[in-house]
Amino acid sequence: MRKQSPVRKPGFTLIEMAIVLVIIGLAAAMLLTAGSAMLDNQRRKAVRAQLDTLDNAMAQFVAVNKRLPCPADGHLPVVSPTLGVEVVDAGGTCNAAAIPNGILPWVTLGLSRADIVDPWGGYMTYRVDPALAAAAPQPLLMNMSNCDPSATGAAGAGGICITPAPPCTGTAGCTSPASFLANKGIDIWDGQNGAAGFAARQNNRILGTGAAYVIISHGPNGLGAYNTSAVLQNGDGIAIKLETTNRNNTPMSFPATQASVILDAPLNDNLSLEATPPGPPPPPTREFYFDDYLSHPTIMTVLNKANLGPRAH
Repeated sequence: MRKQSPVRKPGFTLIEMAIVLVIIGLAAAMLLTAGSAMLDNQRRKAVRAQLDTLDNAMAQFVAVNKRLPCPADGHLPVVSPTLGVEVVDAGGTCNAAAIPNGILPWVTLGLSRADIVDPWGGYMTYRVDPALAAAAPQPLLMNMSNCDPSATGAAGAGGICITPAPPCTGTAGCTSPASFLANKGIDIWDGQNGAAGFAARQNNRILGTGAAYVIISHGPNGLGAYNTSAVLQNGDGIAIKLETTNRNNTPMSFPATQASVILDAPLNDNLSLEATPPGPPPPPTREFYFDDYLSHPTIMTVLNKANLGPRAH
C-alpha cells in the first residue's frame, strides 16, 4: 500500500518570510529616499519664493522711507519686546552692536516672524551698508531722484544727490548716477578664480555696483543662522570654509577684502567632497561645501523698483 505524502499546510517558510521582509525594507527605503528628496526640493523652491517676497517688502520700505531698514538683533531672547525691530541709535545710525547679529526686522517691515524664518528653521541673516540704512537726522541715501542720468557732477555732503541745477545734460550742476553709487553698498563674490575672480566680483562697491543689502538663508545645514530660540547654529560641527564669511555675528569691513566679502558661491552640498584628515579630531573641513541661498540686488535695482531711480531734469 502506497503511503500518502503529507499534505502541505498553507503558509510561508522562514526563508520566504525573510525574502518578503527584505523586499518590504528595500521598498520602504526607496519611498523614504524619494520622499526626503521631494521635501528637500520643495524647501529649495520655497526659499527662492521667500527671498522674492522679502525683496518686495524691502523695496516697499525704501519707497516710503528713502532708506533701508537697519538690522534687528538676532540674539535677543524670544520674550524681548524689541525682537524683530530694527536697532537705530538716537543719532539715526544703525546700532553697531546689532549689525553683526543682524536678522531681517520683520516688525519694522510690517511682516510676521514666520516670513523671515527659512524652510530649515533659521532666521534670515541680514547684511546692510549702515550708511544706506541711516535714519534722520542722517542723510537718507536710498533716493536718486535728484540724480540725472546725463550729468557729470559729484555727490553732495554725506553722499547724497545734490539739488539739481538744470540744465543737467553734460554738466556738473547735477550728480551723476556713477558718482552717487561709488563706494556704497556691499561686495559679493562667488569665491572662484582667486584674485582675478575677486577683482571681477558680482557686486563691486568701489565701482558702484555694490549690493544694497544681502539676505541670507543658511540652507539645510543652518551654519551661521540664529534659530527661533535666538541660538546661533553651528551646523553639523564641521568647518565649511566657503560659508564662513556668511555666518551671522561676523562683522563686515569696508572696503571689502577677500576675507570679509559676502560669498554667493555655486550651490554644492555634495558630501562626497568631504575631506577627512587622518587621525582623531579636528573634524573634517569641507572646502567646497556651500548650501546658502542669498539675495543681493544692486542699489540701482532696488531704487528703480521703489521708483526712486535717477531722473532727467
